[in-house]
Amino acid sequence: MPKDTFFNLALPKKARLFAAISHEFSTKSFDDSAISEIIESAGIPRGSFYQYFDDKLDCYLYFVGQIQKERNELYLTILKKTDGDLFEASKQFFASNIMDVLEGSHSKFYQTMIEAHDFRLQKSLGHGNIHQLTQELYEQTNLSLLRIKSFEEFSDLVSLMLSIFFKSVGNYFHLQRKKEDSISVIAVQEKCLKMLSWLQYGVTKIN
Repeated sequence: MPKDTFFNLALPKKARLFAAISHEFSTKSFDDSAISEIIESAGIPRGSFYQYFDDKLDCYLYFVGQIQKERNELYLTILKKTDGDLFEASKQFFASNIMDVLEGSHSKFYQTMIEAHDFRLQKSLGHGNIHQLTQELYEQTNLSLLRIKSFEEFSDLVSLMLSIFFKSVGNYFHLQRKKEDSISVIAVQEKCLKMLSWLQYGVTKIN
């Protein structure tokens, strides 16, 4: 969690620092990234960095948390608009979020994060973490539409749904890296929604 000195920064300086953080973590894995590159790009003394963050991990988690917080809020907004229909909300959210993750302003970060397996670091997130999202989804979902008996079962369901999303996104970046194979963003969306439908309705034909 950033220190109060960071939140008290003037908006232009905070925006410049955030842009430097975004660039560093979008072009390098967490292990390969460096505080020295961030402060040089932001034009601040090294001592100032430690007035804002405890260390590189603290800085990284703040950056990721800001991105994830925006995504989580969008997911919850869509769920509310669909009257608590988790699957319908997830279909809409996944479709729009795939476009944003693969071609949006933070697409390079997501590619770097997935290829370096840096998503494991997100277990240390404060706000924007998966458990918090799951709890908020649970509170706003119309549970009468699901065969769910407990929060634990709901959590397992959300994990399955999110694994479909991350598998779809990860496969896209994998094929992009190979170059000889390619897949369109539309195809990624369609495949993701198909697998989500399998989870919702099953894949066994009923005679």
